[in-house]
Amino acid sequence: MILQYYVTESTTGNRTNIEIEAATKEDLEITKNGWQTVWDTEFILDPQKEKYVAKTEAGEIIALGAYRVRDGSVAVYIAYIESQPESNPTLTKHKKYQGIGKAMIAFGIQLSIDANCNGVIVFEAKTNDLEQHYIRDFGARPVASLYPDGPKTFMIADQAAKDIFSSYLF
Repeated sequence: MILQYYVTESTTGNRTNIEIEAATKEDLEITKNGWQTVWDTEFILDPQKEKYVAKTEAGEIIALGAYRVRDGSVAVYIAYIESQPESNPTLTKHKKYQGIGKAMIAFGIQLSIDANCNGVIVFEAKTNDLEQHYIRDFGARPVASLYPDGPKTFMIADQAAKDIFSSYLF
């Protein structure tokens, strides 16, 4: 089997293969031009967070993700994921690519497997719509919140994690 992350072009329905790798300073600086979040904040640049970039084979940046992987932890924490402006539903009505969030979540599951966390990931849902999306489409389960007055915390584990990750195995 081969692990191949991909997204789907919204207009054609064609799959576009992507590679996810460690983000460079240049990759993060692209967010200064029209992205929802500029990736130079103390929160994102925290050295405990690993930053990754998802790119098409042509080098187009389609997403960035910040993950915290700790030795001895029971899960990988997804601190933040952001789609390119052309695919970010907050910034555009017609997304260029579909499936970006799923691919970045699957990558978090991969990091969790590699860190002996059994594919378990945790993250916060920033909106009520995202909460419902994560529960309905990814099998996420609510867990105790890291911040009592903050966004709700969710976990993806077990069969739900296996289903997401295995959808990129060919």
